[in-house]
Amino acid sequence: MEATWKPIVAGILNIITGIINLFGMFVVIGLLTAFGGGILSIIRIADMMPIWLSGMVHGVLIIMAILLAVLSSLPLIGGVYAIQRKAWSLALTGSVVAILSIPPLGIVSTVLVSLSRNEFTIYHRF
Repeated sequence: MEATWKPIVAGILNIITGIINLFGMFVVIGLLTAFGGGILSIIRIADMMPIWLSGMVHGVLIIMAILLAVLSSLPLIGGVYAIQRKAWSLALTGSVVAILSIPPLGIVSTVLVSLSRNEFTIYHRF
């Protein structure tokens, strides 16, 4: 079994996708903090927005932050395992989840991980 560049490139693409998603999560958390801190209160005081709508904005931002946390953690984990050439299934899972956030990087990563399946060792946890 010859070691090629494919899993390393796939892992790097997955890690790039995870970092971009992580940055997006921090932006959403920053928006949530800004809206929760004062912007929504000012808008509510000025009667520009009903109270129930401001609660919906909070809920949507919290859901977006949670989804971005999942969408950033799985490609990061998959990228690390792809670079180490361990646990092909985790590397493939990270690549497939990367398709959901950044399709061009995710598709290339998924193809490279799929083509290099023979290079991965079997990962035993215990």
